[in-house]
Amino acid sequence: MAVILMALAIIACGQGVHGKAINSMIGPYTAYGERFYMCEPDNRPLPWRWHFRATHFNPYKPKELQRLTGNVTTTIGTFDDNCWMKVIVDARSNNQWKENAYIFNFRKNACRVLKENAPGFYEQVLKKREVKGVCAFNPGVYEADNAPIDWSFPNVPILPYGQYRFRVMVGRDKTLNACWAADARTIPKSD
Repeated sequence: MAVILMALAIIACGQGVHGKAINSMIGPYTAYGERFYMCEPDNRPLPWRWHFRATHFNPYKPKELQRLTGNVTTTIGTFDDNCWMKVIVDARSNNQWKENAYIFNFRKNACRVLKENAPGFYEQVLKKREVKGVCAFNPGVYEADNAPIDWSFPNVPILPYGQYRFRVMVGRDKTLNACWAADARTIPKSD
């Protein structure tokens, strides 16, 4: 009987405890880019290259978008839904990179995949050259000049907070056309 009374007392008194919530390590996030570079194999230049830089992220103003300046330059081939895309995400933990933390392999529809999974990047860099809503881009230079970019990924709504390295490989058939890399961070999304 005493055990039951003790349990009821603990349950009833538990509502009077006012404390902070435990910080989560995973959840809705705000992402921002730190560095953009090429990940070409064996220093072999690939026909599709990107050259970007982003403004510094201000943690005191987390809703203020980063601004992106640079370009994607393609010399041969068309970027469309006949291309494949592979995204390898490495996570930083214990002061070293844990390679292949996440691997996303899209065997076709690379253009549509980019449009749906990284709409902020697509909107600022590629959409201006879109013809009649068709997701196909010929060789050329695709620029962003101090463009505000929303690094949201609608198909990945929650993610562990931390530091990541993204490697995006794009090609057609068995030919690798691009290998782009970016270092990024995720922090808890503010209300």
